[in-house]
Amino acid sequence: MSVSSTGKKVSVEVVSDIRDGARKEIVKTNSRGLLYEKGDSIYIKYDEEQDGEEIRTLLKIGKVEVLLNRSGAVTMKQTFKKQQKTEGSYKSPYGIFHVLTETHNIEYQQFKTKVRLFLSYDLYLQGEKAGKYALTVTVKEEEEQ
Repeated sequence: MSVSSTGKKVSVEVVSDIRDGARKEIVKTNSRGLLYEKGDSIYIKYDEEQDGEEIRTLLKIGKVEVLLNRSGAVTMKQTFKKQQKTEGSYKSPYGIFHVLTETHNIEYQQFKTKVRLFLSYDLYLQGEKAGKYALTVTVKEEEEQ
């Protein structure tokens, strides 16, 4: 996928697989957004809706880390580095929470008309394990009209 600095219009599918003991939940969202390159990084910008509220999301995919920034109904800043623990924050109407992720795997693949990002990590909120997470983001180039 050749990408200019102004960005390509894309469709973004995010599948979250959350496991907490015997509980398993899969959440799937579809959005439209932009994908662009800047320096050695790939950026994916998209908006999603959660409980009727809009959340703007920016994913920055670098050579050694992935940054996730969300703003709007919730605010979240989190860094993922393979085989490392990283700290972040999550702010919602219920308060501000300290977040720690222990990232097990990061896979990034780029094809002619799509990119795929896979993250697997353990998530801790306020020091308590919230579960095992697997996040798959598939970004496809939209057809020109």
